[in-house]
Amino acid sequence: MADGKRKMVKCLVCGAVFEEGNEVCPVCGVGSENFVPYEEEEKNFRKDTEELYLILGNGAAGVSAAEAIRERNSTCSIVMVTKEDCLPYSRPMLTKSVMGKDEREELLLHDPAWYEERRILNLTGKRAEKIDTREKEVTFDDGIRLKYDKCIYALGSECFIPPIPGNEKEEVVAIRRLSDIEKINSLLSKSKRAVVIGGGVLGLEAAWELKRAGLSVAILEQGSQLMKRQLDEEAGEFLKGLILEKGIEVKFQAATREIEGEDRVSGVRLEDDTILPADLVVISAGVRANVSLAEDAGAKSGRAVIVNQHMETTVPGIYACGDCAEYEGINYAIWPQAVEMGKAAGANAAGERISYKTITAALTFNGMDTSLFAVGDPGKDPGKTYEIRREEDKDKKVLKAYYHESGKLVGAILIGDTSDMGRILEEIE
Repeated sequence: MADGKRKMVKCLVCGAVFEEGNEVCPVCGVGSENFVPYEEEEKNFRKDTEELYLILGNGAAGVSAAEAIRERNSTCSIVMVTKEDCLPYSRPMLTKSVMGKDEREELLLHDPAWYEERRILNLTGKRAEKIDTREKEVTFDDGIRLKYDKCIYALGSECFIPPIPGNEKEEVVAIRRLSDIEKINSLLSKSKRAVVIGGGVLGLEAAWELKRAGLSVAILEQGSQLMKRQLDEEAGEFLKGLILEKGIEVKFQAATREIEGEDRVSGVRLEDDTILPADLVVISAGVRANVSLAEDAGAKSGRAVIVNQHMETTVPGIYACGDCAEYEGINYAIWPQAVEMGKAAGANAAGERISYKTITAALTFNGMDTSLFAVGDPGKDPGKTYEIRREEDKDKKVLKAYYHESGKLVGAILIGDTSDMGRILEEIE
């Protein structure tokens, strides 16, 4: 370009911003039909200081915060610390096209040079154990202590593991980290049958990847339909049909009593005494925010660490963002929210006053040779009257449902053809 500015695009699915020319989103893997042109905002605020910014966690929120700080402060020190053993990577890609492959490098959000250019120091393999707010320092499990002027708490969340007897067995995995995928890959050659406990997006993505890796797969869902909060009954049934066509078993009202096996997993026993043979069990039962360290430091929490519109916690000098943060009672624990919260936390920590705006929570799924997009309210409030427009083409395996209330679009579900996604998001926002 003549003015030297890079042409940027934004992924409508995950909110990632990157240079034009990619065929797939480097963060969530969807195709270029989901990209829209993106104009980078001019950063007018500058405040160069000698402050030390300590970022706990190196997920989407932590990286966004680090970038936002450096854009506003060219002389400060930025240190990002994680208990994982690698540079920041794309968590949404863990359950997409990674099983059976070693793709550690491909999953990285940025190469090492990106951090070097921005003078962002990454410390890996260190678990934070205590935040001393009086001394303004954090102690880690290896005994080192790091000082801070401002601390960004971005420790994310952990998979919820239901208290099922047998859940500690080697062949039981909850997918949250790169190491979990590497563990599954090490077990694939010894496995023929997999059971996935949980019928949400991550569970379905894992089931599809395991099927593609050559295993027979069964999905266990405790509820009466798939993705009950985001899909209406008809869409849930439609999606179930597409999954069954792929040869994947789906069981509803399926409460797990025990994961059986002596030396290794042999099967999953349900409460009704049905036994599903299995060599590998993947648990996808939601996440819980990592709040204990912040609570011990005096921060107030609900489902996650409570923040105001500037991402400030109730402890001066500590900001929280991402899966571990809750603003106005909302904690979606999704990638786009983490990115936006991180940007706001970093900008405010650097001295600018900007307000975080709650994102529109959208759900996307790509797998089973279909794509799915759901956003807003699919008619779930019994106190409201909805006008519903539904389109279905069974031959093309396409279903669309639009929910209006008082003439306004309030929710939509697209299966099989998600090309209308951009317009819908715009209209709902």
